[in-house]
Amino acid sequence: QRCCICRLRGASVTCQRRRCPRSFHFPCGSERGCVSQFFGEFKSFCWKHRPVQRVRAVQQEQTACLVCREVVARRPRYDTLVCPTCASAWFHRCCIQGQALRSALHHFRCPLCQDVDAFQEEMFRLGIRIPDR
Repeated sequence: QRCCICRLRGASVTCQRRRCPRSFHFPCGSERGCVSQFFGEFKSFCWKHRPVQRVRAVQQEQTACLVCREVVARRPRYDTLVCPTCASAWFHRCCIQGQALRSALHHFRCPLCQDVDAFQEEMFRLGIRIPDR
C-alpha cells in the first residue's frame, strides 16, 4: 500500500470508514491528524473521518490548558479536547496524552472534576492512548 500522506510504500494503517481508500503510515497519520483508537477493535481513521467531540462547549474568554497553562483554541477540535463531564476542563491533545502515559489507567481522570469513567471513555474514543500501568 502507498501512504496517502507521504506517498511512500509500506502504509499499513487504513481508515475504517466505509469506502474510504486512505492508507497511511502510523507516524504520518499522527502528524496529519489521523486518530487511532487503542481499545476494542483498534480502529484508525483518517483526518477526514476521525471522531470528533460531541461536547458543546464554548469558552467565554481565553482558557488555558490545565496541564501546560498555555491558551487553547476557543472550541473543541483535533488538538484541543474538553472534559465531557464538566465541559470546563480544556487541554491540548499532546498535554493530555502525556498525562495519560504518566498516570496510566487506574489514575487517569479529569484534572478538574476528577471524573474517571466518562472522561476515560471519551479520551479512548478520541485516540488518547491510556496504558494499563
